[in-house]
Amino acid sequence: MSKILSRSRGFSRVAVGMTAAALVAVLASACSNDSSGSGSDTVYFGVSGPKTGNSAEYGRLWQQGFDLALDEINAAGGINGKKVALKWEDSQSDPKQTVPIATKFVGDQSIIAELGDFSSPASIAASPVYNRGKLVQYGFTNSSVDFTKGGDYSWSPSITLDVYQERNAEWVRSKAKKVSVVYLETDWGKQAFKFFEQFAKEKGIEIAYSSSILPDSQDFRPVLIKGRDANPEAFVHLGYGPDGALVVKQLRDVGFNGQFFGGQNTPQFIDLAGKAAEGDIVNGVFTPSDPSPKVQSFVTKFRAKFNTDPGDFNVYAYDALYALVKAAKSGGATREGVLKGLREVKDFDGIGLGTFAFDQQTRRPSGVKPIELVLQNGKFVPVGSNK
Repeated sequence: MSKILSRSRGFSRVAVGMTAAALVAVLASACSNDSSGSGSDTVYFGVSGPKTGNSAEYGRLWQQGFDLALDEINAAGGINGKKVALKWEDSQSDPKQTVPIATKFVGDQSIIAELGDFSSPASIAASPVYNRGKLVQYGFTNSSVDFTKGGDYSWSPSITLDVYQERNAEWVRSKAKKVSVVYLETDWGKQAFKFFEQFAKEKGIEIAYSSSILPDSQDFRPVLIKGRDANPEAFVHLGYGPDGALVVKQLRDVGFNGQFFGGQNTPQFIDLAGKAAEGDIVNGVFTPSDPSPKVQSFVTKFRAKFNTDPGDFNVYAYDALYALVKAAKSGGATREGVLKGLREVKDFDGIGLGTFAFDQQTRRPSGVKPIELVLQNGKFVPVGSNK
């Protein structure tokens, strides 16, 4: 009998110990699920973006924009006195990697919103995870019209492909009536071509030849020769900077010396393309030659920190972080507070887009349009500026 009682008391002590441990675990879990950051002096945003791989240049440009914004935001008191910081995960802008990153960010309750990914397909793949986890996904470079259809937590300040390609067709029409077109063999590239084809038809542009190109190819000459032989007045490229640089250089190699529309407003494109891209015309949101005091103040600070001029992707990142910080200041430094701020703030003020509010149905900025830039003497400047 005494042995039974001894065992019973021993079991009771174990049970009490287990109960206490369970209570501690519950309390710890409750604290970790508090996304208000009340137990920390730092407010975190997650960044899913390319640090390595084919798109690493964009991650580098983002980092510069983020770093300058963080310097200014934290010097001004952060968010209600709390420091702002980023938690980066290298996605290589690969849809297979953005999904586990999204799962990690949703599980990290210190993160109150996410920035990225670079490409629309990479972001769209992760959207279901962010929306189920009720964590704002701020795809600030995602121009696919499908991105914000992912749910109430998918937002983007990016101008959409239909708007970009309507303007692109207008600018092409001012230079040519007959064109050849190459576009990336991706969901984004095919959507871009679909819209360009639609607006080209509306504006009386003949597409004499068109072909998709593989993003990781290094030799586009077989396709470009066919495009050249269609006798176009201009060549249109719908893609990114690295492939755009190869396309324009190889176009010149195969003897096409006409107007080129393509590439991107990035230092990498300008450096890789060299003189072959002189006179190239692109869609953009920013130029360092903009004389407005706000832009010139930004350019001066950027040059002082990085000893180079800023471009579109520096501006995208800089503006994106400022927008989420403003949303958090307005709605609260929590996940739901960021969502509330995005819905209620009417005067987000960016370097690239100016002052804007979000259309609550599309979760995109209302009424913003790209500007037409031409490459002159190694710099993109507004068309007609003669700078």
